[in-house]
Amino acid sequence: MSAVLVLVPRSLAAPALPESAALVHFHTVVDAVVALRASEAPAILVTDGLDPEDLDSLAAVLRGRAAPCLEVRLAAWDGETHSPVSGVSRGVLSGFREAGIRRGIEFLAGPRA
Repeated sequence: MSAVLVLVPRSLAAPALPESAALVHFHTVVDAVVALRASEAPAILVTDGLDPEDLDSLAAVLRGRAAPCLEVRLAAWDGETHSPVSGVSRGVLSGFREAGIRRGIEFLAGPRA
């Protein structure tokens, strides 16, 4: 299994993660951008609580990464409200709280066919 980068805004509690994950509990979106640029690992980006204008910056850096990214929304999402991050992500997990993060890690760290 390869390591998975899990980025969680500092305003949210850090979830318990499996060993196959590296937590980045970021203060600002700039911190998240730096972490994404510094790693080639697949990533999970928790977007709850982020300002909509910050999502554009995150989407821009995700477009330039070779590794896949999943957007995780701890709360439910209607699937239609605009999200620049979802447009460049491999998928979106929404409404499953911390279980969504764990399932995303399993997906990204699993074997590739």
